[in-house]
Amino acid sequence: MKTIHSVTPTVWALVAAGLSVGVVAVGSPVARADVDFECEPGCWGAAAASSSTGQEVLRLNYKTRQEAEDAAVLWCDVLGKTNDCQVLTSGLGCLAIAASGDGERFAGGVALFQDGADAAALDGAGPGSTIELRDCNG
Repeated sequence: MKTIHSVTPTVWALVAAGLSVGVVAVGSPVARADVDFECEPGCWGAAAASSSTGQEVLRLNYKTRQEAEDAAVLWCDVLGKTNDCQVLTSGLGCLAIAASGDGERFAGGVALFQDGADAAALDGAGPGSTIELRDCNG
């Protein structure tokens, strides 16, 4: 697993002032963020899928996680003409949906960058899986 190193503007200010600071290490986010906050204009996304119809939906740029998840399930149900859509994943950054090789299983991935979200989704869907949908908030 790659470790992503991120330096915030505050850390840069401390470095510029000649102060010693440690590097903040940020790993791949979990499938569901532990924090829930509102962001402007919108930074939350969610992925949903229906096991009966195969309908998949990504919804991006919502102010809260709950709004993103609700929208993903709603649009998945509407487009798939079903009522069994479920959230695969939600979070900040980029999202992906992968389908198993036999098309029976879906998995969602979320990460800071698209490659990480794709890898998480493919890992969750198993061998022979392919990326069906992918995009980033922002």
